[in-house]
Amino acid sequence: MNMASDEPGSGDWATPGEPPAQPPYFTPPPPAPGWGPPAPGWGQPGYGWGPPQPPRPGIIPLRPLAVGEILDGAFTTIRRYPAATLGLTAPIMLVVEALRTATSYYLLHGIRTDITTTTNGTITGFGNVGDYAGRTATVEIIVAIATLVATALLSGIIATIIGQGALGRPMSAGDAWRATVPSFWRLLGASLLVLLIIAAVGVVGVAPGILIAVYGATGPGVALAVLGGLAAFVIALYLGVALSLATPALMLEKQGVLAALRRSRLLVRGSWWRIFGITVLAGIITLVISGIISAPFAFAGGSISGILSGNSSEQFTFTPLLLTGIGGLIASTLVRPFSSGVIALLYLDRRMRSEGLDHTLQQAAATPAP
Repeated sequence: MNMASDEPGSGDWATPGEPPAQPPYFTPPPPAPGWGPPAPGWGQPGYGWGPPQPPRPGIIPLRPLAVGEILDGAFTTIRRYPAATLGLTAPIMLVVEALRTATSYYLLHGIRTDITTTTNGTITGFGNVGDYAGRTATVEIIVAIATLVATALLSGIIATIIGQGALGRPMSAGDAWRATVPSFWRLLGASLLVLLIIAAVGVVGVAPGILIAVYGATGPGVALAVLGGLAAFVIALYLGVALSLATPALMLEKQGVLAALRRSRLLVRGSWWRIFGITVLAGIITLVISGIISAPFAFAGGSISGILSGNSSEQFTFTPLLLTGIGGLIASTLVRPFSSGVIALLYLDRRMRSEGLDHTLQQAAATPAP
C-alpha cells in the first residue's frame, strides 16, 4: 500500500484486503548484572512494560479515539485549517442564507396570517392562513434543496481536510476545493440517496394506515398510521446512523455512491450505539453554539420588525430578514465544519478499531509527503 501519496484517498485510505500486520511488541532490555538497577530508561514513559505513546503528527493521536478526542479533533481541525474550513464554509453558506432571505422576502413579505371575526359573527382570514402555509412550504423546500447541496459539498471538503490533518499534512482552501469538486456529483448522489431511502421508509410506514382511514375505517386507520409511523421512525433512525459514514468513505477511499453506502454500513456494524451517541452529543453541541450565536440576531430582527411595522400581522420585512440571515450565516459557518468533522473522525475511529488503520497511518505519517 502506497502511503506516501499526497492526494487524499489515493493510497492512504484504500479499503484493505486484510488488516495490516501489527508492529512487534516492545522487547525489554537485558537486566543489569546481579541485583543492580535496571537499564537506563526502564520503567519510564515509552520504555519498559509501558507501551510507547502513539504518535500524534496532526489533529488526533493515531490510535482508536475516545469520545473527547473525536470532539476535540473536530475543533482542532478548524483551528489548524481555518482557511480551508471556515474560508470555504462561509461563501457556500452565504449562498444558502442569501437564497433564504430573498425567497422569504419575495414570497412572504406583507402576507397576513390573522383570522378575524366581523361584527355579524362571520370568521374570515382562513384563506390568508392557507396562502401563508403554501408560501412558507415553498420557501422551506427551496432552502432545503440548497442546504442539501451545500451540506454534501461541505461534508466532502471537511472529510478531505480531516484525512490530511490526521497525518499532519498541510491543506489549503484551494487544495481542499480541488480535491473535492471532482467528486461533487457522487457526494450529492449519496446524500440524495440516503434522504430518499429514509423518506421511502416513512411513506411505507404510514401509507397503509392513511389509506385505510381514507376509505372509511378512520379509527383503525389512524391507529395503524401511528404505529407504522413509530416503526418507520425507528428504522429510519437506524438507517440514518448506519449510512452516516458514507461521505468520508466516498472521499477518502474514492468509492462510488452505492459502494460508499455499503462501506458505511459495514463500518458501523457492531458500533451503532456508540456512533449514535456521539452523533447526538455533537448535535447538541452544535445546537447550543448555533443558538447562542443566532439568538441575538433573531431577537434584534424581531424587535426591529415590531418597530418598523405598525401592524402586528405584517411580517418578513427586509431588515429583520437580513439580520436573521447574518446570524444564521455566522452560526452555520462555525458549526457545520464541526459536525462534518465529527462524522469524518468517527469514520477514522471505526477503521482504526476494526481494520488496524492506525498502524498504517503511523507509517504514512513517518513518510515525508512528496
